Amino acid sequence: MTETGSDQGRLQTALDELRLINNVVGRICQIRELNHIMSIILTELTRATDADQGVISMVSRLGEDALRTVVRNNQPRGDELPFKISQSLAGWVLSHKQVLRVDDLDADNRFGDLNSDNGRYKSAICCPLLVRDEAIGLISLVRSSAKPAFTDDQCRLAGILAAQSAQILANAKLLTELASKNELLEMSLQRTQEENAQLRTELQTGFAFERIIGTSPGMRRVLTLASKFCVNDSPVLITGETGTGKELIARAIHANSARRGKPFVVKNCGIKTESLLESELFGHIRGAFTGADRDKPGLFREAQNGTIFLDEIGDAPLSTQAAILRVIQHGEIRPVGSSKTETVNVRVLSATNKNLREEITRGNFREDLFYRLNTFTIEIPPLRERRDDIPLLVTHCLAGLRVKTGNPDLSISSEALDALIRYHWPGNVRQIEHELERAAVVCNPSASIELHHLSPEILDAVAESPGLGAPHGQLRQAVEKLERSLIAATLSENDNNIMRTANSLGLTRKGLKDKMARYGMRGND
Repeated sequence: MTETGSDQGRLQTALDELRLINNVVGRICQIRELNHIMSIILTELTRATDADQGVISMVSRLGEDALRTVVRNNQPRGDELPFKISQSLAGWVLSHKQVLRVDDLDADNRFGDLNSDNGRYKSAICCPLLVRDEAIGLISLVRSSAKPAFTDDQCRLAGILAAQSAQILANAKLLTELASKNELLEMSLQRTQEENAQLRTELQTGFAFERIIGTSPGMRRVLTLASKFCVNDSPVLITGETGTGKELIARAIHANSARRGKPFVVKNCGIKTESLLESELFGHIRGAFTGADRDKPGLFREAQNGTIFLDEIGDAPLSTQAAILRVIQHGEIRPVGSSKTETVNVRVLSATNKNLREEITRGNFREDLFYRLNTFTIEIPPLRERRDDIPLLVTHCLAGLRVKTGNPDLSISSEALDALIRYHWPGNVRQIEHELERAAVVCNPSASIELHHLSPEILDAVAESPGLGAPHGQLRQAVEKLERSLIAATLSENDNNIMRTANSLGLTRKGLKDKMARYGMRGND
């Protein structure tokens, strides 16, 4: 061949190599999956270099020899095992970051553990995959003993393609790792959401009744009945004065029933006109009345498969009572303005502070609805009939007020507590909550609610009862009895831990221990 022909041949070879490199790089740039990228690289390299087998090994960040290995044979055989590169050879390539060629795996003395697989393979090329001068893996090509050793041009081509592919492989590897981490995060998030849902259910069911404060015989009777009515799906009528906690009992019943995962909808029946109340309860259709510009589903439909709590049911108009009766009897509602009925599955809990039998006599309440509503009845006693619960309620309220007011040392004196115990509380629990919140603001910056911090209404009413302030009479004995009971109950709640009990009661550790010593009580330091 002439010199010109030789130059043309080298030029053609260089062009072919360039086309190969551009083709491979162009293809793998469009792929994100790591194994697919490695497969393309090895397929093209084994064909271009006439290698019998190619192996890509990606170095693990965890210190293992290889994280992923892809093998390609020039003439695939399903039973052929991948060529195993020697550790010394791989270590040399990764540490020196250079291409290495071995012409005779059995005769080369540079490495002591070279392996020809019992003479099956003769020569090898190892090329490092370098990214920002860091070796992330290597490409190994081997030829059988039936072929000559790799040429310099083939060695150079493998090195160039390895250099061009390294960053693409690194990016694909990073995407694979990120996808794996995202999958783990999604699984963790799903697990967390499931655990949170389970926890919410447990909080609603297991602790719903524990949030109701009261250990008096009257409240124990209420809680016993409520727990029994949870397992039944019949209506429950809850009676009691304003502020006694009727809604809280209703929520506890729902939270412990089979409907606990479904909606709990509350509606006060005494705060709307007749038409607006029926619209809110049963919904309306577009054009039913002035301003009804679209259909409205109503609260009964919102409570589907759950519970609706009709507060102050005694104030509902007679026409609305008839519609409520139809829901309880047949599970049917009729939106305002509609001629069609709809079916709902809702448990009805109701409450009133009125004597419904008297309202029936006056013609203000339907007798048939009354007998439907009071399948089960719970009567909550007023606070004045369960004064033993007042110290517990005060402790509970003060715990919340310490957080709300930012005053961690907020407490109440025995004189102020005695006044609260003796007051008749027409507004019941709601009134005592408001009274304590007011006193907490009035006493600021003091940390203790004293007698003079209470409202004039409380002070005037208590001043009329005899014995206030008597140091050695029945009042002192009553206060000590209540104080001892309160300390014992709080100790029990805190597993007899003195420090936590002192914090709950708003006392210092020493102050609590002094009181416990006086009453002959013990706790855990």
